Amino acid sequence: MRENMPVKTLPRILPSIALAVLCFAAVPARAALVPGLYEARVPVADQSSAARSSALQQAFGAVLVKVTGVRTVPPQMNPILASAMDYVQQYRYEQAPADPSAPASAGGPPSLILWARFDTKKVNDAVSAAHVPLWGSERPSTLVWLALPDSPGGRLLPATDSSLLMQALANAAQQRGIVILFPQLDPVDRAALGVPDVTGFNLDRIRQASSRYHADAVLVGSITPFGSAQFAAHWQLLIGTEQQTWETPPGDEVVTAVDGVEVSADRYAARFAVAADAGDLNGIPLAVQGVTNLDIYAKVLAYLNGLTPVRAVRVQRMEQGSAYFSLDAHGSLDNLRSALVLGGLLIPADAGGAPAATAAPSTAAVTVEPLLYRYAPVP
Repeated sequence: MRENMPVKTLPRILPSIALAVLCFAAVPARAALVPGLYEARVPVADQSSAARSSALQQAFGAVLVKVTGVRTVPPQMNPILASAMDYVQQYRYEQAPADPSAPASAGGPPSLILWARFDTKKVNDAVSAAHVPLWGSERPSTLVWLALPDSPGGRLLPATDSSLLMQALANAAQQRGIVILFPQLDPVDRAALGVPDVTGFNLDRIRQASSRYHADAVLVGSITPFGSAQFAAHWQLLIGTEQQTWETPPGDEVVTAVDGVEVSADRYAARFAVAADAGDLNGIPLAVQGVTNLDIYAKVLAYLNGLTPVRAVRVQRMEQGSAYFSLDAHGSLDNLRSALVLGGLLIPADAGGAPAATAAPSTAAVTVEPLLYRYAPVP
């Protein structure tokens, strides 16, 4: 179930095209449609009403962090957080997985987990009413190349790693509602990239080695020792042609590594979350080149209708291998542009990117040059 997928207006189209759209179950784009944004699991001592109330508040706080894109619940949402039960849609108790490190003789009752799902519309309305940005469910997938100093010459963290550090990275990504993946470090990866390439931030080789994973973004990190049991890190986040850099000051190795995930989530939220007070843009013209057959048309139409900022899609015409649409969207043109390229299905038609528009968001139709994109099938 696409819990945070707004309802869009589909055009009246020929039955054969409609069937193609309905049969198109998944857009072959790289962005991740993150499930479970409106649900959370938290430990609970027992099934008493007091323990349940406390656990539901914790779970609701975890949901608010994911859907607002911030690290902690904004202060203006504390009254809403205190009324967590008003937003609960469903909850249940689960038995926590057994701890393999616990001694077999350990007694006591099994630990409990409370799982809760919260009402999507009520949560979104509450976030908007509190004037806090809302981050939709389409989020970048991020490939992580992380160089660690814990072996001679250093090593890269592979997808098969099961260390506490890997678990901490996975937990941090889950708590922020983003998808991260790690390289297989199979012979193909090892031939394409080495530790010196990552620690030296050889971006040409990193981009080339990353291409096989079809991720929206690449996070490159180099963790280095700094004194006794202290570690610092240097990071670069690559989103398309953009490059963002930051440093993590010395600290615990796990905390230092997790900072890469946290800052990445911060940067994504700043880019993709729609401000609560953002206006509506109506009648935004969009031209998509490379729409040469019915299958491509269906994929592009389904993709546009699935983007969170897009409220309605109207087909204007098909002409000489291009499709022309009119979009209604919530938020700014920058929000829309970011969403359009998120999954890699569409790319700007020229090197300079989509044409700039200076029109401010409003409920009236905007008059701008068409946003020009090209269909770019994912291999």
